[in-house]
Amino acid sequence: MRRYHSHLGRDIVVTGGSARDLQPGQFGVLAIDGGAGGWSVVHKGPGGDVVDLNNEMHFELPEDALAFAKELIDMMEAP
Repeated sequence: MRRYHSHLGRDIVVTGGSARDLQPGQFGVLAIDGGAGGWSVVHKGPGGDVVDLNNEMHFELPEDALAFAKELIDMMEAP
């Protein structure tokens, strides 16, 4: 899987478990325990605060987490 994705002009970064490297405004798909614990979707806000967007629900596959991030972006862009 590629590490960098873009959807509707929003950046999504697949990373090994830390949101530290995300830039403000980016979404992240984070591996939990190297992926063994699942995958989480986060967003880093303009002030540097990171918010877990899937509320304790973890995805089994990174592709599922990426699809969820894209759905969230679709909802944000909806009129």
